Amino acid sequence: MNSQTLNQPDTRLQQEIDKETQKATDEAERCLDREAVSAIEETRNAINAIEEENTQEAIAALERATGKLDILVARYPELGLVPVMTQVSIIDVAPLDLHVIERIRTQLKNAFNNEDFPTARQLLNNLMSEIRTSIVNLPLETYPDAMREAARLLREGKTDEARTLLQVALSTLVLTEQSRPIPLLNAYTLLVDAVDLAESDPEQTLRLLKDARTQLKLAQELGYARSNPEYAELEQAIKNLERQVKASEKTTDAFAKLQERFSSFFNQVSAAINPA
Repeated sequence: MNSQTLNQPDTRLQQEIDKETQKATDEAERCLDREAVSAIEETRNAINAIEEENTQEAIAALERATGKLDILVARYPELGLVPVMTQVSIIDVAPLDLHVIERIRTQLKNAFNNEDFPTARQLLNNLMSEIRTSIVNLPLETYPDAMREAARLLREGKTDEARTLLQVALSTLVLTEQSRPIPLLNAYTLLVDAVDLAESDPEQTLRLLKDARTQLKLAQELGYARSNPEYAELEQAIKNLERQVKASEKTTDAFAKLQERFSSFFNQVSAAINPA
């Protein structure tokens, strides 16, 4: 797991970030398919055997790879991508000042309009606050055919063509990413803490709710499902809670409903798979 963190949240928030990172790592490791991983390894074994001029071993490696792939095709007839490698990283470099974020967003729009993509990429890198899961996938629709074609070329003595085809096949692995927005996670954590203090310390509860609204706004301004109407509804729900706390009203049911909505929204945003 890699970590790139410039913002330094307090201990409580950092603990929740660490827990969510471990959860993401566990989920990523469970999604790996050992048959697909073996097929990739056998592809590399075949390339090495070709370079060592051991055609028979290269063919044997491809036959083993094809066997693994046939199992995958039978197991997942509708699946296009099979995970073979994952990495979970914490990338938390976004500014906490909303005015600074707005300035970067304006610069980013100008860079895109001017087709200055190197500058745009640098600016985008400054708008990340997330636990990112990167997944390398085997394309099940095309990879098995490449293995069979490479084996055919080897049997015909066309070793250079076979090696090139295998190298191209490895280059067709597809990278996808999932992002768990840290500001949304922070907002949920602050909300949970507010629940515990709602009756005993209303003043601190209000501070936590205000901080939760700030984190919610931060997530939206950083572009995590920015146009989702749930942002406005969650913010309004927090404001309603603040009013209830100030009025010393019973807030148990309102807190429970808001926690559930926050958790659902976080999971919804975090489940989105993006091509990288």
